[in-house]
Amino acid sequence: MYNLSDLETFIAVVENKGVLAAAREQRLSPATVSHRLSKLERELATVLVFRDSRRIRLSPAGEIFYTRVGAIIEALQDAEHSIGARSSSVSGLLRVTMPPWVFSKYVMPKLNELEQAYPELKLDFLITDHFVNVVDDAQDVAIRVGQLNDSGLLSRKIVNNSRILCAAPSYIEKHGMPKNLMQLSEHYWVCLPWQRQLKLFDEHKKIHTFNAKTRFTISNSDNMTQAAIAGHGIAIKSKIAINEELKNGTLVEIMAGVMAQSDAPVWFLRPQNSLTTRKTDVFYDFMKSLFLSCK
Repeated sequence: MYNLSDLETFIAVVENKGVLAAAREQRLSPATVSHRLSKLERELATVLVFRDSRRIRLSPAGEIFYTRVGAIIEALQDAEHSIGARSSSVSGLLRVTMPPWVFSKYVMPKLNELEQAYPELKLDFLITDHFVNVVDDAQDVAIRVGQLNDSGLLSRKIVNNSRILCAAPSYIEKHGMPKNLMQLSEHYWVCLPWQRQLKLFDEHKKIHTFNAKTRFTISNSDNMTQAAIAGHGIAIKSKIAINEELKNGTLVEIMAGVMAQSDAPVWFLRPQNSLTTRKTDVFYDFMKSLFLSCK
């Protein structure tokens, strides 16, 4: 029968993307790591890992086993730590997805502090503005901005946030400051591909929907900010994403309060069936600390 050491070695092989790297981390010989992996597969009567001379790849069964076993082992280690039976620091791999502006504006400037505090914690970032299915894409944590529609995830709010309309002074100087929705509809916009349909309040708080007039769209929120700063058009941005630009005047807010769906909190999400572990709690506290100045 397999034991806890075999399971830990399997997790190490997956997270280090190979037998040799797992052997170095566990301070074992590559032969021992290979033996433990083969033993585990024999006992389970299934292939967990497809491997060749260059790389490894989890089988469908391996994907399921890795997700479930990894969470159980972490929970066990955390339980040992909580009663003083384990003195090790927070460790293991944490897979996190978030929008580019959250990573570049808030996470990256403080990432060294997290690394220094938890040197055994490994982070795998999936940085994208596109929707990521947390379960299907095997993410431990998602940082998401906006209203939540997925009830299958456990959520904790990190910070309140609102979306605003903004543009560069150079754009306003060239095209004029819009004063009503009619004028606004004639302006050029720089948008993420899914932002082209706008819902805005008129002066009577009636919602109007129209399509943004775009010369191009950009699939990256950081690049979209740069396009707005360069004067290519009006942008819809999270206010906390452009605090500095608003303060130094490189971007100015347009028609405050006009957005019908402006509320866009920042959320910390994880799968419904996932176990709370020290590393997820540590990362939540880290993310929460990054936005303290935004309150």
